[in-house]
Amino acid sequence: MSADDQTPINGDPATTKIPVKVGSGVKAPLIIMATISVLAVFDYAESLILPVVLAFVVSLTLTPINLWLQRRIWPGLSAFILVAAVTLALAMAALTLAQPITGFVNDAPSIGRQLKERLEQFRKPVETITEASKEVEEITKATSDPLVREVVLREPGLLNRAASNIGNIASTLVVAIALTYFLLVTNRLIYEKIVHASPKLSDKKRSLMVVNNIVTTVSKYLLTITIINACFGLTIALVMFLLGMPSPALWGVAAFLLNYLPFVGSLVGTSSGVLMGLLTYNDPIWAVVPGLAYFTITTIEGNFITPHILGHRLEVNPVAILLSIALWGFIWGVAGVILAVPILIIVKVMSDNIPEMQLFGTFLSGPTPLAEEEDQPPQMDVPQLP
Repeated sequence: MSADDQTPINGDPATTKIPVKVGSGVKAPLIIMATISVLAVFDYAESLILPVVLAFVVSLTLTPINLWLQRRIWPGLSAFILVAAVTLALAMAALTLAQPITGFVNDAPSIGRQLKERLEQFRKPVETITEASKEVEEITKATSDPLVREVVLREPGLLNRAASNIGNIASTLVVAIALTYFLLVTNRLIYEKIVHASPKLSDKKRSLMVVNNIVTTVSKYLLTITIINACFGLTIALVMFLLGMPSPALWGVAAFLLNYLPFVGSLVGTSSGVLMGLLTYNDPIWAVVPGLAYFTITTIEGNFITPHILGHRLEVNPVAILLSIALWGFIWGVAGVILAVPILIIVKVMSDNIPEMQLFGTFLSGPTPLAEEEDQPPQMDVPQLP
């Protein structure tokens, strides 16, 4: 009998602890089930979790400025200045965009009719199919029971839905701003808790270094990309103003938000520029100019300016970006679409700094630069069997 099979002399065989190892075949389904459960909770508790995530992302974005101010003034005053600046910016944006958005919503039916008239020449090939479908529908109605009444459920209008969402948006912003203030004030407390939670000195140093690296990398990225997006929005607003497009301020804010979405934001902005150009200009050549200008600016920004400033370290797999936008858009709607890429960047940086998540971080990473490929050791040539 081996030593492992023996029962302790003064111990109860029923209480003997037997170590159980969970294999990879069991661990993978458990991880998938846990992930689905967490996402289901995020969807169900949107009103609670969304402000927390928004406050966390905003506080990470403001962390470099907050740390710089905390070296010079009281931490509470530093957080108050930053939160007041964010609140003032949101208030100014709301006051500036209230009239253009209200006018756009009120004129939505007429805008739709004008757009249909301008696109009438492109609808002729589809008219045959439309007429055929109408005939099939009439035949179906004729063969149905005449005593059965057709009930049509009308969806609430755009204004009603917008009015019902104002309260939710306002409450989310208020909670997020309050949480952002406390996160900025107590940012050093997080490091202290990590030091006290780790049992060994080596674990304290490692945990502190990992958290510091994650916070520093993510905060610098978010702040830099926010400044780039703000400059991009100002450029788009100025170009649309020079082209005579309506509501250039609305274009600037939309471009600022859309630029957080690589690939998708450029597509939406360019197509919107073409559609609004059709309504603004009678000349079809000039109608394409706003969309072409948007595409040109976003191409220069995405391929030259941003890579030059940020480098290629935080490039993300385009498939992961699209999946993240689809996932968080499905869970949280428009807010999830805007937060999708910042959340993905946070997860990628965590994966790069935590050894257990490095395989997942490799999937999220973009194409490997040539310089890094040259630094890798050459692969051995394995002889093939005849």
